[in-house]
Amino acid sequence: MSPNIGNKRWKIVFLLTVCYMVLYMDRSCMSMAGPSMMKYFNWTATQFGLVSTAFFIGYACTQILGGWLADHFGGGKIVMFGAIWWSVFVFITPFGATLGLMIAIRIFMGMGEGVSLPAMSTIIAQWIPKKESGLAWGLSIMGVSIGIALAMPISAWIINVWGWEMVFHSFAFLAPIWVIIWWKLGKNKPEDHPTITKEEIRYIRSDQGVQLDESGQVVNLTSKDIFSTPSVWTGAISFFCTNYLFYLFMTWLPTYFVKGRGFEMGTSAIYTMMPYIVATFTYPLGGWLADKAAKKFGHNMGRKLFPLLGMIGAGILLVLGSQAPTPVAAVAFISASNGLLCLTMGGYYSMPIVFSPKNAGKITGLYATCATIGGIVAPLLTGIVVDNYGYNYALYLGAGISILGAVILLTSQVKPIIPIAERNR
Repeated sequence: MSPNIGNKRWKIVFLLTVCYMVLYMDRSCMSMAGPSMMKYFNWTATQFGLVSTAFFIGYACTQILGGWLADHFGGGKIVMFGAIWWSVFVFITPFGATLGLMIAIRIFMGMGEGVSLPAMSTIIAQWIPKKESGLAWGLSIMGVSIGIALAMPISAWIINVWGWEMVFHSFAFLAPIWVIIWWKLGKNKPEDHPTITKEEIRYIRSDQGVQLDESGQVVNLTSKDIFSTPSVWTGAISFFCTNYLFYLFMTWLPTYFVKGRGFEMGTSAIYTMMPYIVATFTYPLGGWLADKAAKKFGHNMGRKLFPLLGMIGAGILLVLGSQAPTPVAAVAFISASNGLLCLTMGGYYSMPIVFSPKNAGKITGLYATCATIGGIVAPLLTGIVVDNYGYNYALYLGAGISILGAVILLTSQVKPIIPIAERNR
């Protein structure tokens, strides 16, 4: 690649990485403040679980809508709106005096975050050529693990010094700061950027092209064309399986390390960071590998290869972790399991751009909705299994669902969507 092309697209990706970091910091402050809030409001564990689940209900409700809005009005506008929206509800969280009001606040916060991920997919689809889409996604979602890892010690320090309420009041200002930066530096598409080179625009657009039918006409897909494509659904269902295990780790690891492995609470917090430190490196690595594999084997096999290997490997390592003879060995195996799981994400998130760059937002919205269902199901089902059968069986179930996701993904064909009218020709 000529050095004259420029790198404005990667600066946009960096801004999206920061957005993911802020999004997950705001999302994680509830789990860190949870013990203090349970004591303050006199909640039972079940009541706190309802409050935690409420976020994902709102989150799931707006993801397909967010993708549709971003495809039509531009991803940057939707992300900025979502960021201001969720920040308001982060700030007012401590004022949720009753359980019902707190649940409503969390639902509305989730709605704001729910529009953001598919909107960011639309931005990446506009700014990144297909051959770099895996790396771009890997770098951007690296903000997830960075945000979670940062939120843990910062929240603990704020709670210790100023109380749990200040976690929400202080974190609420992070997203508005990001909005100001994006408003100054970010653009919905390359053509809107004032200093981008013509060479970089040509480089980006040359690997995005529009779909043409047999007569050379531009293919305009309808929602029915998209959502009647079996591979779109098998990819999304497989992504549910991946995120079931992701949210099992996110919600149950601290408790597992304390109650299942006998760590002290402070030690558990340190070890809980380890899987996310590993993920910080495997997110971009997985995206880069997906791009390389797509170049070598084509988008269908290339985009699926490392998600397949990652989900199978994550399942096997999790089983080994459950049987590890020492707690430290368990941390090592589980950290490696989460690392392989996060290796899959760049491949998954680059699939919608292959299906249809113009409709990447709404397809990512479907993927994200299925992932969020995993976020709703995993904490509850894990708790039921732990209560009835113990921690090991809960980990076995997570491992099995991860491997099942790999089997389902094998049935998916990652290629441009064919309109219904042309499928039987």
